[in-house]
Amino acid sequence: MYIEEIKLKNFRNYNNQEIKLKNGINLFFGNNAQGKTNIIESIFLCSMGKSFRARKEKELINFNNKEEANIEVSYHKKDRDGKIKYIIGENKNIFINNVQIKKMSEILGNINIVLFSPEDINIIKDGPSNRRKFLNMMISQLRPKYIYTYNLY
Repeated sequence: MYIEEIKLKNFRNYNNQEIKLKNGINLFFGNNAQGKTNIIESIFLCSMGKSFRARKEKELINFNNKEEANIEVSYHKKDRDGKIKYIIGENKNIFINNVQIKKMSEILGNINIVLFSPEDINIIKDGPSNRRKFLNMMISQLRPKYIYTYNLY
C-alpha cells in the first residue's frame, strides 16, 4: 500500500497544496514550523478519522480562512485504488471514493498507518491502558469490525 497524492486546501498552514508521492520512501524535510507534521497529520486524519494533535477540528482550518478545510488522499493498494476526502467546516464530511460515509468506523482499514510521536513514550512509561488503546487502534485498521465489537463490549 502506498499514498499517491495528497491535496490540502485551507488545512493548517497550507492554502492550496498538491503533493505527489512515489511508491517507496518519501522524505519531508525543512526548517521548523514549515508544515512537515501537518502533512503527516493529514494522512492520519484520512486514516483514523481524527487528529493526533488537535482536540477540536476547527483548529485544523487555516488561520486565514475560517470557513472550511479540505484534505484529499489518493492511495493504491494491491487490490484497488482509493481516495478519501475529509471536509472540515460547519460539519465534518468524509467521502470514500466519492461516497459519503455514515459511520466513522467506515474509514478504518482504507489507509493503514502507524504513527510514533514523542508522546508515545507513554505507551511504555504509563500504565497498560495506553498500551491497550494503541493496540486497539492498530487492530482496528487491520480488522475494521473490531472497533465495533470492542465498543459493544
